[in-house]
Amino acid sequence: MNKLNCQLFKLQNKRKGLTISFFVCVLFMVNHTFSQNISAYDLLITEIMSDPKPVVGLSEDEFIEVYNNSITSINLSEITIQIGAKLFVPESFLLKPDSFIVFWDKDIPTLKNKGDSLKILYKNNVVHRVDYKPSMHASEFKRNGGWSIELIDFKKPCLINGNWNSSINSSGGSPGKPNDIKKNLTAPQIELNSYCPKNDSQLSVIFTVPIESIETSHEYNIQFNNVIIDIPELDSGSIDSVLITNAATCYEAPFQETNLKYGLPLNPDSGDIVINEILFNPAENGSDFIEVFNVSDKPFDLSKLSFCKRSQHNLLESPFKLSDNPFLLLPGEYCVVCPDKNWLSKTFPKSINILESPIPKMNNDAGTLVILTNSAEIIDEVNYKDDWHYNELVNHENISLEKLNPTDFNISSNWSSASSSENYATPGYQNSNFIKLIKTINYFELNNSIITPNSDGNKDQLIIQYDLPDINWTARITIINYFGKTIHKIGSNLLLGKSGTINWDGKLQDGSIIKPGIYALHINAYNIKTQKTIRQKITFYVNGRLH
Repeated sequence: MNKLNCQLFKLQNKRKGLTISFFVCVLFMVNHTFSQNISAYDLLITEIMSDPKPVVGLSEDEFIEVYNNSITSINLSEITIQIGAKLFVPESFLLKPDSFIVFWDKDIPTLKNKGDSLKILYKNNVVHRVDYKPSMHASEFKRNGGWSIELIDFKKPCLINGNWNSSINSSGGSPGKPNDIKKNLTAPQIELNSYCPKNDSQLSVIFTVPIESIETSHEYNIQFNNVIIDIPELDSGSIDSVLITNAATCYEAPFQETNLKYGLPLNPDSGDIVINEILFNPAENGSDFIEVFNVSDKPFDLSKLSFCKRSQHNLLESPFKLSDNPFLLLPGEYCVVCPDKNWLSKTFPKSINILESPIPKMNNDAGTLVILTNSAEIIDEVNYKDDWHYNELVNHENISLEKLNPTDFNISSNWSSASSSENYATPGYQNSNFIKLIKTINYFELNNSIITPNSDGNKDQLIIQYDLPDINWTARITIINYFGKTIHKIGSNLLLGKSGTINWDGKLQDGSIIKPGIYALHINAYNIKTQKTIRQKITFYVNGRLH
């Protein structure tokens, strides 16, 4: 109960002979109670010790440090701290602004060494959340225990990636004191990580940072960095879109308006998704990458697929999921998977549609790469070799191999080095050597009658396109020079399908490149079932000064 004490005071004015009497009352607070409203980020988790062994300098105790980030004192008995699925309520304590409190081992549920979710809750609202994990330690040595992780930028408390690191205090941590690594970080942009329909009436959109709100015409709810948007009910074959005009996080950051196209993901069949480009010989400190291309008319969820290698004994090795989160790949879209997005973007600035995820380490000389479903159904497989590169290139470092015709076979003639005009790689977009098929009039036809096989990405290969009346055809294809002499044999008993392409890179039997001039193809095709024959002669030109 509060008590009001009053006292009579008299003030005399000698000059006027007056005496003024008045009371002064003082209110004494017997029970210190007050109402408070705790907003998001008024309290912050600023340091976590989840693995105190081996002891570096502190006691062998786990702890969580909490900081008052507001301008008023906060009674901690009104909050709840959640560690994983367990809760605890602190004792009554008035935490002043710009001050810390440490909750030690004996007070809190166990902190898992492998990581967990920590939340400060006020009336069931999240004040601050940190999903900690050992990888927040940049130092692999400190991941072994004895060192805390500390929040770096208190002004960006929702930011996790890059905003936590190992304590640099010689004791292994600084509980109850300002963090030694505290500084202002450059604000990262708000970007989409991935998106995919959760079901036929909800679209899950995952951002690179936690989200406070978005601007869209649809209803939505937010779960940290995952926004669930209500969408019109989808049919299995339909494609729809949702426009997001803005998104906000706990700090000022730009967001580019984006229109998300989506469809219900289906299960891919063999050949629906192809391995379209690979980099297996990156520069020092660089990363391999694998690009996939959806050649079908169906959308797919890449989190349902994995990459793996084949061993020398033809056995499938450990799989690498393309994505931990649902990731939609629409018809006709490319996606490049790389463990280091920053390196890829710096090395190849035109890179787009990047999915940062671990992939199998590829050998520099040769190997077999497979993409398969969770049920081990093989969707595509490439037996690549380093000698598939253009033979005039001395060094293959940071040069990718591209597929010429995405729907054709994974053979050497359908793969080539990416062109110099595209900085020797096209991650996430159409290949520099992409073959656009023409409408075939004759049984055999050249995609382009002029070639310049110098690996500049422009008419590097001779593309023989064929469309036959039926199946069971074989072909003998030779090249003759201006004097009628046969100088090269592309194939003597090629087994053909009903339609397809045959590619030649300008390389002769002795490994040299064909010289500029006028040449002709002699094609003799034979149907082993009907005994029909087709003979064609097609002139072509090798142009320019070759390097």
